[in-house]
Amino acid sequence: MHHRPPLLPPALGLLVMLAIFAMHFIEPILVLFPYPWNFLGLVPISLGAVLNIAADRELQRAGTPSMPFERSKVLVERGVYRLSRNPMYLGFLLIAAGLAIWVGSLSPWLVLPVFAWALLHFFIRREERQLEQEQGEAYFDYCQRVNRWWGTK
Repeated sequence: MHHRPPLLPPALGLLVMLAIFAMHFIEPILVLFPYPWNFLGLVPISLGAVLNIAADRELQRAGTPSMPFERSKVLVERGVYRLSRNPMYLGFLLIAAGLAIWVGSLSPWLVLPVFAWALLHFFIRREERQLEQEQGEAYFDYCQRVNRWWGTK
């Protein structure tokens, strides 16, 4: 059985959202996106939400779980998984970046690298090792074709 981290990605995402708002309201260093430019943040928020929904639907269609560290039944390579090996995590990062734009100040941007590191360290690398064990050569070939975050090679 795989050792699970104490938080699942949605809970970590919620903590990141709270940290973004806290950083902005407690110490709003330099306004980067004043009103009405801050509404540009709705674009990455929307893209991130659409990406998460599309990725979840692909996993459902394939009959494989979307929860981290559950045993994958198949390797999903279609839909958004043709463009990213981690579309849900990318979606979470887009939503967080959109929120940072929406609140408008520089300080929330300090949260994003920590969030990306946490996703990579606590989830992505572990899931990659698990998929290597479960899917073998098929997963290795997939990694050769599709980048971790975005784009084909």
